[in-house]
Amino acid sequence: MTNVEFHLQLNQNETWNMSRLHFHDYYELLLPLTSPGNIFVSDQVYPLERGTLYLIGENTLHRTMAVGSHARYVLHISKKALAQLSTPQTDLTQLCQSAFRRAALRGAEMTRITELFQALERNKNDGAFGSDLRQMMALLELLLRVAPLLNAAGAGEAIRNKDFLRVAPILDYIRDHLAEPLTLDQIADRFFLSKHYLCRVFKAATGFSVMEYIIHSRVLRARQLLQEGVSVQLAGEMSGFSDNSHFIRTFGHLTGLTPGKYAKEYQSGDQVLLQKDPRG
Repeated sequence: MTNVEFHLQLNQNETWNMSRLHFHDYYELLLPLTSPGNIFVSDQVYPLERGTLYLIGENTLHRTMAVGSHARYVLHISKKALAQLSTPQTDLTQLCQSAFRRAALRGAEMTRITELFQALERNKNDGAFGSDLRQMMALLELLLRVAPLLNAAGAGEAIRNKDFLRVAPILDYIRDHLAEPLTLDQIADRFFLSKHYLCRVFKAATGFSVMEYIIHSRVLRARQLLQEGVSVQLAGEMSGFSDNSHFIRTFGHLTGLTPGKYAKEYQSGDQVLLQKDPRG
């Protein structure tokens, strides 16, 4: 049990904004200590608020949009690690049943969970006698505290401003037609918009560009196909990449691995924290 892999990060007193969409092979537990902005998850935008605990699933496209100074804890842990920590009576992999959940914390709950994050940070495994066990005890106590709260929670209400309502059908269209050629001109024509207006309203609603969303969504779909055993070339084609070389370059740029190496590591069960970003 002491070989369970996880990664804890505290971001504090920084002016920061996640400039890109991303996804990863592990679950992200996010506790904002301030109310810095919004978070885009699975084609929806939610407020990012102090006193709310967020769980973002593996292979889930997301981006946090912080404004000004902020502080937050981020814990990354894989489904495999949650399974290792589980027992027949206490199944922590129940946390893995949805792509996104958030739970509002009452005053005492917020205080205690913050203390547990602090304990996990404080009890780092530095190689000293007992440090590995103290770290594992802190991790288990944190997970046992947050699991019932998150298992009982859902995604909650997303932000529904006029820009996002305009963009929502465009997100659906892109997701449903990823395997087809997609251009700004084609999408603009499909929704009777000018290309300039499409780019502006999409950026205003989501915080990123149309093409950035398309590329990340295609790589995410390709990863899922590779996990299912689809060949590299076919995974690229089914995800909308007409050129295999371009697919391999783009996949490597966003994940840090070639499609072939990613498929090999996934099939062997050697899943690593790809593109580990300390900002989550």
